[in-house]
Amino acid sequence: MKKLIKLLFVLPLLALFCACSGNKNILRENLKTYPNDKYLSKVASATTKDEAKTAALAELKSIFSALPNDEESVARRDNLLALAKIADTWSIKQENDKRYYAMAILERQPALEALKSYYTGYDAKITDLTKKLNEEQDKFVRLKYAFQMEDFLNKRGVLDAEYKILSYDSSAYNSELLYNARAAYNRAFYEIKISSKIIGDEQEIIKTPIVESLNSLGFQVGENLEKADIELIMKAYIDKYESNTLRGLNWCSSTATVTLKDLATGGIFAIYSNTERVGSARKEDAKLRSLVAAGQDAALTVKQKIIDYLDKK
Repeated sequence: MKKLIKLLFVLPLLALFCACSGNKNILRENLKTYPNDKYLSKVASATTKDEAKTAALAELKSIFSALPNDEESVARRDNLLALAKIADTWSIKQENDKRYYAMAILERQPALEALKSYYTGYDAKITDLTKKLNEEQDKFVRLKYAFQMEDFLNKRGVLDAEYKILSYDSSAYNSELLYNARAAYNRAFYEIKISSKIIGDEQEIIKTPIVESLNSLGFQVGENLEKADIELIMKAYIDKYESNTLRGLNWCSSTATVTLKDLATGGIFAIYSNTERVGSARKEDAKLRSLVAAGQDAALTVKQKIIDYLDKK
């Protein structure tokens, strides 16, 4: 991955380097003056000098284009890119015309130092929540702390992506803090056990997306788990093609009904039911697609209902 990131910066320069023999010496000297280990750089060309400068700065900004572009992130990157400047401009004659080139640079170290200031608030809150997660005895209170930490971890993750772009070796900032926080966060979710019971038609097709969705959060999910916190009972039903054909298609309906119970109190805190009807030229395709659709929809809903319940518990 680190090699790939470096290539993404170097290849566009090499393309311009090879595009015109007149560029060779100029680019070679500029790359010596502004080496890749100390500078991010982009070169662009246009029919006027000012347009070339504007294009080069836009190219530099595009390095971050794959990252989230929420208002906060955009404002932060604009502040970082205010440190960028045009290092050089030159022109090359092309037959009866002249082409202008500009090289925009962003010095890595000052940009990294500027970015570090944005970590302060997030890291203070993450450190405090990590301490609470490690000291709290009640696993449901720990889970509340983990939910609080999640937003800070996500926002810090965007900072980390920017930091790795600015850092020549793609290193992370304060990685020990993040490691400890992630360990405490993951442990809080893993301590919650969900015992599942799936009955009815084509159980595996319906069950798989639900279990995978809950596992993605870090919960322990399995059949007949001892000392479970939540019981998930799901019934799957297929209409056996009673609706058969319509407009030349075979139709099948699959229904998923889910009941969620708090095993400590014995109370049912959520009931969900959904039917997905799908038509296809082949009966088996209609059956499979309706089952998959029912399972996927149930997975999203069940996941959110469990999160909402545990967050308020």
